[in-house]
Amino acid sequence: MVLSKDNCVLLVIDMQEKLCKVMKNLDRTVKNIRLLIEAAHEFNLPIVYTEQYPKGLGETVEPLKSLLSTYGAKRFDKMSFSALKIDEIKSHLESLNRKTVVLTGIESHICVLSTAIDLKGNGFDVVVASDATTSREEEFYKTALDFYNGQSISVLPAETLVFYWLEFAGTDSFKKLQRIILGKE
Repeated sequence: MVLSKDNCVLLVIDMQEKLCKVMKNLDRTVKNIRLLIEAAHEFNLPIVYTEQYPKGLGETVEPLKSLLSTYGAKRFDKMSFSALKIDEIKSHLESLNRKTVVLTGIESHICVLSTAIDLKGNGFDVVVASDATTSREEEFYKTALDFYNGQSISVLPAETLVFYWLEFAGTDSFKKLQRIILGKE
């Protein structure tokens, strides 16, 4: 697996209003997705996000919606649990010519898991950002993480990915992202 910023794409799954209302650890999840969006933008990684049946489940929650819009993230609607069941999404990801997909969003044990399996089956390397995904129940979340490990799907904290992409301390990018990590921005 290649985790370099030149080889990764960030995929945010279904962080929508009605779904988010019933999620465990939502504040942590949103904070870490925001960190990954900021880092992806800083390093010019493509950002893609999905909304599951937005008519019924609402739009992506703030502040993520504004960030994704500001940074020109590509948005897709879906009705399938796996994002890769939608030909437009699959084609778009393939067209980016990047091998590693960093997955975030909800729910860990449904849409994120289905997408991870299908990405892996289509030749992508997959990294699930463990603290940038969640489920309605802690048990569902933990079961999903166990499953990923058993399927050779990598699981890492968002901060680990950000520091790997940073490579060096003391840079302007480091200072900017460190402020977000420390909650000073």
